[in-house]
Amino acid sequence: MRRLSCCHRPMSSLEKDSHALLNIAQPSSTVAVIGAGIAGSSVALALCKLGVQVHLYDSASGPAAGASGNWVGAFHPHITRGDSPLSQLTRLGFDYTLRALEDLTDKGLLETGVDWDTPGHLQTVPAEEADRMRETLELLNFPHTLVRWAQPNELLPTALGGLYFPQGGWVKPARWVEANLQACGELLHTHYNSKVTDITPLQAQYSAVVVCVAENALELAPIPGARANTVKGQISKLRCPVKPGVVLSGESYAIAPAADDWLVLGATYERPVLHMNPTAEADALNMGRFKAAFPELPLGEFLDHRCAVRSVWHDRLPAIGPVPNRPGLFMSTGFGSRGLLWAALGGAIVAGHCMGQPLESKLLGKITPRAAKA
Repeated sequence: MRRLSCCHRPMSSLEKDSHALLNIAQPSSTVAVIGAGIAGSSVALALCKLGVQVHLYDSASGPAAGASGNWVGAFHPHITRGDSPLSQLTRLGFDYTLRALEDLTDKGLLETGVDWDTPGHLQTVPAEEADRMRETLELLNFPHTLVRWAQPNELLPTALGGLYFPQGGWVKPARWVEANLQACGELLHTHYNSKVTDITPLQAQYSAVVVCVAENALELAPIPGARANTVKGQISKLRCPVKPGVVLSGESYAIAPAADDWLVLGATYERPVLHMNPTAEADALNMGRFKAAFPELPLGEFLDHRCAVRSVWHDRLPAIGPVPNRPGLFMSTGFGSRGLLWAALGGAIVAGHCMGQPLESKLLGKITPRAAKA
């Protein structure tokens, strides 16, 4: 078992370990992956790169039917005062996401500016929290290439300051899923319209099974004491008369890809989930938050809305790795609203386990599928 040193830039160690797996891949191995969204497609690609045959199962008629079917999503690191494990993991995931998108672009499967881009990300902060957040940045002393403080009205007309991530970006998740599956090549076998309610038959048929669904993960692979909540999120699409130029989050979440004429606002955070129908009230909430944060930026006509669910584990960290006491069973789930940060990292971690050469570190140990602490 190899150990990973998770320091300020652990990415290179992970990549070296991932490439080392190429020397031990077993082309005759077959792995079943349940879920054809960004999590499942990333696991599938990581395994196929190692010569593993992958059988991908999904209850929908095609890929990216859930939250991965949203029109666009954001990715950027997360900052906390004590540089929590969550923050450290988001930096690691951010590096993996960038490299995954760059690799698919180099292969001609994605196009920068159309399918994804890194125009920068502004996370606005309420005025009463600004001084403490600025102090946090000074304490952490991260390079400005990662994050810096943006003054009110510096990047956009707003009275709010915030965290500015120069490399923060957006991606169209469905296009990322499609590119992942294309990159898998002939080693990938898809099984759509195939709802899995019992993994026992798959375990008998394949050398390993990976659960990558947002909902029902713990029903397929129970872990005593584990807790996960399902949260509904609604996004709103509007015509975009003026482009913000950067991705926005914090007091208002907004993404306007430069090549398109629309802007997406959201997402709401609704629980319990009573139904999956979009509502006018949720659209009004999304638009109201934007107008409060950026009163001088106009919004165009309403175009569409979409709802999806997110799975949030008890500690808000993802669940990636082997299921306890279930040999040959793995997970890459519990992404919450940060699926675009966890997916590529999750693929690399699960592939290492499936090949019998897991990456190991104290940091990665915190996201192994787990029970809630008593």
